[in-house]
Amino acid sequence: MISKGFTGLERRFDGVEQRLDGVEHRLDGVEEKLDRVDDRLDHVDARLGRIESDIKELQGQVVYRHEFEDVLGRVKYLEKKMGIESGK
Repeated sequence: MISKGFTGLERRFDGVEQRLDGVEHRLDGVEEKLDRVDDRLDHVDARLGRIESDIKELQGQVVYRHEFEDVLGRVKYLEKKMGIESGK
C-alpha cells in the first residue's frame, strides 16, 4: 500500500518536473528576446546620443524666426528711410 502511494507520488513529481522543464525552456526564449531588445535599445540610445550632439551643434547656427522677423523689419524700415527699393 505504501509502495503504491510512492509510485503515484513519483508519477506526479515526474509530471511536475516535465512542466517545470517546459517553463524553463520558455523562460530561456524570453531571456533571448530580452537580450535582443536590450541590444536594440543600446543601438537606439547611441543613435539618440548622436542626434542630440548634432542638434547642439546646429543650435549655434540657427536664427530663430522671431529674430529673423525683427531684423527683416529693421531692414525694411532702413530701406524705406533711405529710399532704397526692396528686393521684393
